[in-house]
Amino acid sequence: QLSSRGMRRRGQKIPARRGHFVDVRTLAGALLSGSWSLEKLAKHLGAEHKKLEAEEHGGRLNQEYIQYAVRDVQATWECFERLNKQYEGYGLTETPVDKIYSEASLGKAYLKQMGVKPWRDQPDFLPELLGIIMSTYYGGRSEVHIRREIARILYCDFLSMYPTVCALMGLWHFVTAKRMERRGAATEVREFLEQVTVNDLQKPETWPILRSIVQVQPDGDVFPVRSEYGGDSQYTIGTNHLTADHPIWFTLADCVASKLLTDKVPEVLQAIRFDPVGKQADLQSIDIAGKADYRIDPYEDDFYKQLIDLRSAVNDDLKRSKNADDAARVSELDAEQLALKICANATSYGIFVELNVDEQDKFQEVTCYGASGAGFAARVRNIEEPGRYFHPLLATFITGGARLMLAMAERLATDAGITWAFCDTDSMTLAKPEEMGEADFLEKSKRVQNWFTALNPYEKKGPLFKIEDANYQIERGKKTDQLEPLYCFAVSAKRYALFNLNKRGQQIMRKVSAHGLGHLLLPYDKGEAPKKIPKPTVSLSDLGGVERWQHDLWYCIVQAALKDTPEQVKLDDLPGLRRPAVSRYAATTPNLLRWFKKYNVEKPYRDQVRPFGFLLALQSHFVASSKKATRPVSPYDKDLEKAAEVCFDRDTDSPMVRDYLKSYQETLAQYHLHPEAKFLDGDYTDIGVTSRRHIYTTAIEYIGKEANRWEEQFYLGLESEAQTEYGVAPEDYEQILDLVTRACKKFGQRALAKAARVSLREVSAVLHSGRNTVPITLAKLYRAIPRLEAAFLEKIEHTQDVLNEVKVCCHRSGLRRFAAHAGVDQANLARILSGRRKPSEAILAKLELALKRFQDI
Repeated sequence: QLSSRGMRRRGQKIPARRGHFVDVRTLAGALLSGSWSLEKLAKHLGAEHKKLEAEEHGGRLNQEYIQYAVRDVQATWECFERLNKQYEGYGLTETPVDKIYSEASLGKAYLKQMGVKPWRDQPDFLPELLGIIMSTYYGGRSEVHIRREIARILYCDFLSMYPTVCALMGLWHFVTAKRMERRGAATEVREFLEQVTVNDLQKPETWPILRSIVQVQPDGDVFPVRSEYGGDSQYTIGTNHLTADHPIWFTLADCVASKLLTDKVPEVLQAIRFDPVGKQADLQSIDIAGKADYRIDPYEDDFYKQLIDLRSAVNDDLKRSKNADDAARVSELDAEQLALKICANATSYGIFVELNVDEQDKFQEVTCYGASGAGFAARVRNIEEPGRYFHPLLATFITGGARLMLAMAERLATDAGITWAFCDTDSMTLAKPEEMGEADFLEKSKRVQNWFTALNPYEKKGPLFKIEDANYQIERGKKTDQLEPLYCFAVSAKRYALFNLNKRGQQIMRKVSAHGLGHLLLPYDKGEAPKKIPKPTVSLSDLGGVERWQHDLWYCIVQAALKDTPEQVKLDDLPGLRRPAVSRYAATTPNLLRWFKKYNVEKPYRDQVRPFGFLLALQSHFVASSKKATRPVSPYDKDLEKAAEVCFDRDTDSPMVRDYLKSYQETLAQYHLHPEAKFLDGDYTDIGVTSRRHIYTTAIEYIGKEANRWEEQFYLGLESEAQTEYGVAPEDYEQILDLVTRACKKFGQRALAKAARVSLREVSAVLHSGRNTVPITLAKLYRAIPRLEAAFLEKIEHTQDVLNEVKVCCHRSGLRRFAAHAGVDQANLARILSGRRKPSEAILAKLELALKRFQDI
């Protein structure tokens, strides 16, 4: 409210009433986990006023629409009141509710309430050491071993994988330590690796020894390797055989995993051991979720162990209350166990490797520190800022320990004579060999599963490697204690379906993945689901939190596999798939909003695409005339057909023709063939067992942590600047420059520039600047070489295939007749077929055309 003129004359001023912005959906996601619509949230929280429905938006205002809008505001307010009351009950007074943006924010609020000081405040960790530590950081392991082939499995996952690793390695002591000590430990690490066996890892006292990072000389060892396996600018991680001509740092846990998987000890060059020293002053006890019974003393308790112990006790009470049909108590206990779960997950990993990307309008000069410890200059547009509790040492220990758990399960399965189908961060499916009997498989699988029980660090002893609910029989909608044969059909990392078979051999879906589908809007809702596909036996949340149409898609994929036609997935029965495929995004960055700059011109503000408003991204075919893929976008519209009518190419602002847009059916046509590129025998049509690649490295390229938002980048068509790339370190320049120079001679500068998506001028600058070239440009050119090599080999194979077919035709019809038919000199054709001359592209095209004519005849 503005001060009046009279008040201003008298020197009086109305004080500003500043408030704080809270996004209710975001707050709900942090406190309740998952994604919430206003309708679902109001129902869940028991709000007095529920959300109303509106027939359309953007039309003429009427009484019904005003009532709809007012009710939205009222329902939102009531939801906020209930969420705010829940948050106030947590007693996190050091962090106001408007600072809770995610589950991670909640985790940081707990640490702040305890008085935990950030590790970044410790002055003795220099950037050089941080660079080495971050070079050992990899994410979770997610791989497919039996691809596009139905396998009988036992699906197991580790109990609270990250909190468990934290408890076993004693990492809470690092969080509360006054300081950390580090020392060289090469000799003791070598001795440990020589002696350690998988049975030693069954002893909890072995795990604190793993708090080291190790510099090794890879020589066929199995390590996590982040690379562009598919040649499509998507970085992914595969545990592959690695050989390098220079040393690389890994966690000690990764070195142990390599020994388990290869029976070979990695060559250790250096090792650094880390130990926590003392305790921070003024730490405070807290009550988790505001419950006095859930009190944790940071000096006496292991935070992570205590959280899981508390949750186990609550879940026991929850089961008893369900059996007693005490609905009120069930609701209360369910909220408490969820709060404990969120707290455990939010404080045991993500916050320690939080890097917030700040997008800049112009390139910025930064210094990048990598595995060598030496800094080098780089130019980037996205600046990565560490979060408050950034602690990369903990992040790399936790993920390294989780990968070791999976390696242990793989080794134990192999030793037991069984195998595995796929793994995903904290789970692994043990698989039955074809020749093995059912009883023998279950006995061996349970032996592997039970092996981990001795490693359980919690008060409540029991399975650490748990048999998941999907393995158990369902009767009248409820899980029984009887195991039911479970099968899987896995395509690639995070793309899989688990199912039972009924007496008629038909599939009953138990768990399906939405990976690669989550960006798409619903082509149809539950009410439109086809009657030919049975309704799911378990709830959509138990299926993996998927939509009904995603269940139906996987049903069709599995159905084709059961009929021995896994390539021929029939989607005709799924309604709505002929509509244009549409993905919804929010205009949360200036780059996304900039696409609508011309669209917004001369439009009233209410009709513009505004900051944080929704936009739609569609998919297009390649336009034959321009040989360039268009990038269609549209303002948000609930009616997908209307959205398609007004969409335009964001690069040219030209309206898009409806025929150029891909439908859902076209977009999903190869979903079931998606390659597992990180492994051999994982290409589109490959079926069966995959095997590890052998990676030979010539250099290391440094990228930012946030570079793997691949789905958003792929479907929105974001440029390479969307991911943070620092390029290669100077010590690798000479070797890479030599490879780039040779590639230019072999393929030509223009071909290399096109493959690397850089200008011809940049290629010329690299060749003339030598060591003074831009690191990112050099890295792009280097990454393009394998793509050119693959295309070159493909061209050679294609040429040979054509010539072989020509030889057959010439044998049948005569050389003279075929040469005349193709319009090629007979003597020249004879020299080509004898291998004395290579065919030009023009002649090869004539030969291909002639072959087609002969086939038609």
